[in-house]
Amino acid sequence: MSESDGPTREASTINLAHEQYPAFQSFTQRINSALGSFRDRKNKQDHASVLSGLSGLRAGSKGQLEVDKSIWDLTKGVKVQEQQVSTAQSAWQAICTDTKTVMTTVRRDPKVAFIPLLLLLLLLGGGLWAVYASAAQETEHRRQVAQQVVRDKALYLETELAKAFMPAYVCSVYVRRDPSWPAVNGSFPPMALEMIRLSKAGSVLTLSLIPNGVIYTMVPLNGSSPADDLNWRAIGKDWLQDKYNQDKVLQAISTRNLTIIGPYNLTQGGIGMVAMLSINITPAPANATFDIPPYVHGTLGAWQTPPRVQLGPNLTDTPYAPYMYDNATSTKWWGLTTVLISWDVLRENVTQLEDLELQGYEYVLARPVLRKELLQARPDLANGSHELAVAWSSGVQAVPLNATNNRLPPRKPGAARPLVYYDLHERLLSPVSALIRVEGAQLTLYAHLAAGWCPAWRSPMAAVTVVLAVLLSLLLFLVLVNRRQHMRLLHAMIPKKVISTLRRGKVFTESFEVVTVLFSDIVSYTTMSAQMAPIEVVQMLDELYVEFDNLAEKHKLYKLDTIGDAFMLVGGAPESDVEGAAAAAARVAQMALDMILLTSTKVLAGGHVVKIRVGVHSGPAVAAVVGRKAPKYTLFGDTVNTASRMESNGSPMRIHVSAATAELLGQAGGFTLEPRGEIPVKGKGVMSTYWVTGTQAWQSGPCPRAEAADISGLHPLPLAPGVATIAENKEADRCLNPPPAHHAGGSSQRPVVAAALACVTTGADNNNTSSAPAGGGGGGGGAGGVVMSPGCKPGRRLSALSNSTSGSNSRPAAATAVPMPTAASWVGPPPPPQQQQQQDRHETSGAGGAGGGSSSSGSNALVRGVGGAEVVTGGVGGAVEGSARGGGVRRVAAVGGAAAAVPAGAAAAGAAGGQGGVLASGSGPSG
Repeated sequence: MSESDGPTREASTINLAHEQYPAFQSFTQRINSALGSFRDRKNKQDHASVLSGLSGLRAGSKGQLEVDKSIWDLTKGVKVQEQQVSTAQSAWQAICTDTKTVMTTVRRDPKVAFIPLLLLLLLLGGGLWAVYASAAQETEHRRQVAQQVVRDKALYLETELAKAFMPAYVCSVYVRRDPSWPAVNGSFPPMALEMIRLSKAGSVLTLSLIPNGVIYTMVPLNGSSPADDLNWRAIGKDWLQDKYNQDKVLQAISTRNLTIIGPYNLTQGGIGMVAMLSINITPAPANATFDIPPYVHGTLGAWQTPPRVQLGPNLTDTPYAPYMYDNATSTKWWGLTTVLISWDVLRENVTQLEDLELQGYEYVLARPVLRKELLQARPDLANGSHELAVAWSSGVQAVPLNATNNRLPPRKPGAARPLVYYDLHERLLSPVSALIRVEGAQLTLYAHLAAGWCPAWRSPMAAVTVVLAVLLSLLLFLVLVNRRQHMRLLHAMIPKKVISTLRRGKVFTESFEVVTVLFSDIVSYTTMSAQMAPIEVVQMLDELYVEFDNLAEKHKLYKLDTIGDAFMLVGGAPESDVEGAAAAAARVAQMALDMILLTSTKVLAGGHVVKIRVGVHSGPAVAAVVGRKAPKYTLFGDTVNTASRMESNGSPMRIHVSAATAELLGQAGGFTLEPRGEIPVKGKGVMSTYWVTGTQAWQSGPCPRAEAADISGLHPLPLAPGVATIAENKEADRCLNPPPAHHAGGSSQRPVVAAALACVTTGADNNNTSSAPAGGGGGGGGAGGVVMSPGCKPGRRLSALSNSTSGSNSRPAAATAVPMPTAASWVGPPPPPQQQQQQDRHETSGAGGAGGGSSSSGSNALVRGVGGAEVVTGGVGGAVEGSARGGGVRRVAAVGGAAAAVPAGAAAAGAAGGQGGVLASGSGPSG
């Protein structure tokens, strides 16, 4: 085929790929756009020089990072659609999450709730006791002040009432001076009028002289009949025959003291009080009449019934006879004198009870009620003791505006105090009281504080106390929870015994004679994460590591670190294992087995299933916390490095342990160990290692387990015979710089886009890698191209690297199966000769064939592809070969080369001439 046929075949290949794989078109367009943007930014004019510069970029350089970012931005794997939530929903979710976290902390350490609860009880008890004690003290003080105020008011009332009743004493003295009726009757009216004029605020209404118990005269008295003055109806009244007031009259005559009747409703209207005083003459003979004329009833009018003539006192059916004459003292009873006082005037003008209201008190002034009064006024209250209110504050009982004082209007509307209210003092709240006694009369003054005895600040202060107690307790609770969470997080990162040392500002170091260190990582993590959204990677690792953390806690091991997909923990540190190094190693091995078993059945977020490698080594180590910023507890020493090498030289879903660890496990007993033999280990030389394939059920010991474990069926088949080593497979080292390639046929270098239209199929796990003899010889001719396998098992790639002479196999080259995206990719022509030599950092097997034609060597270029995966380009006519375990037929295809189905174990050769090469699988002798 001539050189001019190259573009035509290239175009037909592209069209074929576009027709069968529509997604390939958009994918290649995006890759072209990304690389085109990179070329524009570099302002490169020469297309070949641009590609040379691209392939020659150093891994990790700024240019390489720009290319990676451009491709990554266009080829992100899974698009995660964020669910939009409202602010309220976010707040509620945050509250629910925080509440669950707090409850979890409380369940783990009940002290964080008990201490604030105890503080709450103490604060509530002490605070409320202080508030209520202070309120009680203030209440008592207020009652004491009120009691003193009431007593003072009662004393004032006694004094003023005594002044009001003074005319009765004057009349008594006046009569005893000259008891002769003509003398008394002649001078009494002017004297009585003068007494009325001088009375307190005009409270005295009338003065009466009652010789022999009959009212003979009354001052003032207007007119000549009741039509002129209602007081005329009182003339001729016989007090000794007044059955209703008989007790009061008897009290006045027997005690010879002033007796007060009322307050009561007066016949002439209004409310009044009667002060009655007995007049006795000493010495006087028993038959003395004092010239008092007989009284003829009926002479003044019809109201004086029945008409009769009364000479001396009428003692019929009365208890007064024993008091008429006292033989021991020769004292003769003369009669009575009464003073009628207006209670309305006294209440409104003299008592000054309104002062109590001004001081914030409500009051009731009441007198006892006799049963006969109750029978007449309130029969329903006849049984029991009651008191009639004669004065009260408006706050106790409101009075209608049109109410009167027994037909007598008050000074202002609503100020009337009719005598119709009983037991008003019971409406007062725990009132204080004072008794008022005036010459046998008894009144009781009740009062309470209108605002209440309890201070108004008691309830608010109690509420404030409760709120403060709750807030302080809640604050302490949150502080303790936060501290407990902080300490729990700190203890999860740094052991407890290290924290106290760091707090003192000291450097912590500790040596251990024997510890067992475990390393694990996820197989093909780099490629897998490249095909996932970052959030999916985080979710997957978090879900996996949470399970590992639970296992570490179960087996009483300490997790040292997680770096990406690497998981590291230790047994026998930070606390020295009291059961010995063998027990620590046994727990670590149990942990490793549980990790393998968990990973084999665990479906992670997004439906991912991963495989892990585990390496374990035992030996001395030094634990320390270095640095001051973000301090971390970690182990130092060769033991850690060796454990890492055990993991990197291991196989998926297997536990690779050193001889030291195998010896400790042998001491512990119960584990199934499979010798692996001697293998070269980077930095360690040749080491004898083992596989841990299972353990028996442990009823007791450092880590009991109910069932035996066996992981021998979870890992791939053993290596091919004669193969003793597996090169290291660290994800961090997977970056290749391709060797230079020479095109000797005179054809110009040009970009080629190719797509593998078939995949390599096999009955075994494509993850396995192995060494194989060199593949068949490559065909001669044109430029190399891309060899991809979009139909293969997701995440698989066959790569081959060779540096051989034309038409022959100069040396084996490395080939490997690693994850890659299922879409086709694009790569430009091979790099020019001036680029750096090939650098292989992969665990590989198999060999690429030699380039043919005029090419001096075959080569394969490796650049980064979709989502961080890697793309292999065949050399100039070179054959690319990868090996896979197992038998069967593998289908192969390549652009520009021959496609054939070859049996396992055979070699396939590329067609002579043309651009591209043959992708072959299997192993065989040199072609």
